[in-house]
Amino acid sequence: MPPSRTGRAYEGPPSRIATRIGPAVALLLILLEHRRATCLMSNSVDDWVSGDAVVCNGIPGLTKEQRELCHVNPDVTVAALKGLQMAVSECQYQFMWHRWNCSSLTPSSRTQQSSVLLQRGYRETAFAYAISAAGVAYNVARACSMGRLLSCGCDPSNYRGKTPAKARGVQWKWGGCSHNLDYGIEFSRQFLDTREKAGDIQSTVNLHNNQAGRLAVAKNMQVRCKCHGMSGSCELKTCWKVVPDFRLVGKVLKDRFRNAVLVTQSNLGSVTPTMKNRSSRRRRLERQRRRKSRVDEPAGGRKKKQRSLAKQLFYYQKSPNFCERDPAADIAGTVGRRCNKTSTGGDGCGSLCCGRGYNVVRHRRTERCNCQFRWCCFVHCQNCTVDEWITVCK
Repeated sequence: MPPSRTGRAYEGPPSRIATRIGPAVALLLILLEHRRATCLMSNSVDDWVSGDAVVCNGIPGLTKEQRELCHVNPDVTVAALKGLQMAVSECQYQFMWHRWNCSSLTPSSRTQQSSVLLQRGYRETAFAYAISAAGVAYNVARACSMGRLLSCGCDPSNYRGKTPAKARGVQWKWGGCSHNLDYGIEFSRQFLDTREKAGDIQSTVNLHNNQAGRLAVAKNMQVRCKCHGMSGSCELKTCWKVVPDFRLVGKVLKDRFRNAVLVTQSNLGSVTPTMKNRSSRRRRLERQRRRKSRVDEPAGGRKKKQRSLAKQLFYYQKSPNFCERDPAADIAGTVGRRCNKTSTGGDGCGSLCCGRGYNVVRHRRTERCNCQFRWCCFVHCQNCTVDEWITVCK
């Protein structure tokens, strides 16, 4: 075959196979790109997971270190992301009757820090960081003990402490499969603390609140025991440690949110608690007396007080009132929120509606009713429509 003018041999017209494969390959590439774009825009962990593998490149907002950690431990990363989902749900439960109700937080925004609130130093910011770090440590620790992760299993530690209350008076031993909280805390630290590198007050406070969230899980570990013996005689008990119910962790952090500590940054970069000004002479004398007692107390007492600060939440900015909607500040406002007109607390219309008043509207909902057990073995229910009058903020 003679060469063409360009110096290449003439290959003739494309075959039928080539003409069919070309559009198919192009269509496949378009579908893959669409899938990737969908994952980047999604807030659901399920959209980042394909079978047993996690699409690390599809998780929005990960840093280089987080993405490398995801590639090394994809199964642990899935457990961590589901822990973030759990944390957001718990945050919304704990603050459902507050002006700020965590509605702007999602697992995606917690990962990529796109939320404006997560870039501030409010009390609410402190709670968000603490509950997120606790959720990651909590869910990874449970997943280890359930055998879902390749890199960890049951807690290998041999507990040598005081006898559990559930095992007193009987012969017992440590056994079973304790939740591997040490591994969960370490992965939570590697996954979330890598973002805080600036060394300014924001990063310092965020790192502290992350650790405070993990301590809320560690300090509330529970002991479970199982009886052994003939006919349930419980001659021997096997005990192991488990993480507490996550609702308890949320409640502990909510209490620390109420008593959060205002801090300032020194020239050396460390943060120190700020004491409130008290003009009363009696309180001033009382403060001096406490200062004198701290000088006279042994070093162990001072260390104990310093250790207690590790469990507290830190903040360095005064929170807004969260009353009016402000998209630029990531504040949803309270217009349209349901309130309790008879309550004088935070869920009452007087507080939640910020003095704007409320409307009484008719609300229709569907619930299951007239449930009956059918042999065998299911429960048959009807759907009933219930009309009720509720109050919502103007």
